[in-house]
Amino acid sequence: MCYFLYGAINDEINEADFERASKNFSYHFKTGRKDDVNNSVKNCLKDYRITLNHCDCDSPIGSGDVSNKELKDIEQFLINLKSVRGIKHIFLSKNWIQEINTKEENVHIDDIDIKDFLAKIEKNCLYKIEMYPKY
Repeated sequence: MCYFLYGAINDEINEADFERASKNFSYHFKTGRKDDVNNSVKNCLKDYRITLNHCDCDSPIGSGDVSNKELKDIEQFLINLKSVRGIKHIFLSKNWIQEINTKEENVHIDDIDIKDFLAKIEKNCLYKIEMYPKY
């Protein structure tokens, strides 16, 4: 069996900005709500999977290995998303097949060490990463 990465980005983003921010990265977020992601997890659907991989067992996200070089790319991807007009948050979870999210956590992108956070996310937890500018 396998782990899978799921996620979504809020509605009402500037699509052109989003395309520019994500064009060189292999993570694919589509717009959606928390319920959309959780439904996809619960029913083992591909709708809100954020990779095109067969599975995400080898992903550095949730691996606990902060030194993994791929995390730098993912960190840059998230930093790029901050420039998307209309962005408010993204949802992210890593789930074992047929296991649902049993908890939720909210964080702000500016309040975390991104690489450390990504390496240490818990399985079966839906993270809401707030992306709006803090003033």
